[in-house]
Amino acid sequence: MKHIFYLTLFLFLFYSSVSQAQFLFNFGIDAYKTDNRDPFKFVNKAQFSAEANYFLIRQLALTAGVEYWTAPNRLSFIPGMRLYPVDPVFIRLRPLISGEVDYAAGLGYGRAINNDWRIEVIGDYYFERGNAALRVGVGYRL
Repeated sequence: MKHIFYLTLFLFLFYSSVSQAQFLFNFGIDAYKTDNRDPFKFVNKAQFSAEANYFLIRQLALTAGVEYWTAPNRLSFIPGMRLYPVDPVFIRLRPLISGEVDYAAGLGYGRAINNDWRIEVIGDYYFERGNAALRVGVGYRL
């Protein structure tokens, strides 16, 4: 965990020459998870999320949001970060905090529909559970 902090600090200082402050709000749903036994019954085991992203600089955003899992019925708090090495591709790192803690790392792609709205596709890997998810969603930029 200490290494992630130092990496984040280094990236922040490295990219701090370009300043930008704006928000991106995301809403997503898991289209597929590797631990789903029957992919056609995903409604019984769905995962939804809502996130707010604050861009410190053009390539780095701090995130905070919530995720709701239908099985087991659980709401998680998710702080984290997004790093855009090459826009529109991003890397995200975040813990999921609820009764138990899990950590997720993901790679995503966001395609702008217009100046405000975008469609996103994200692949996440959950370290504690050892499974992966493919998520689709929309984002609204302020």
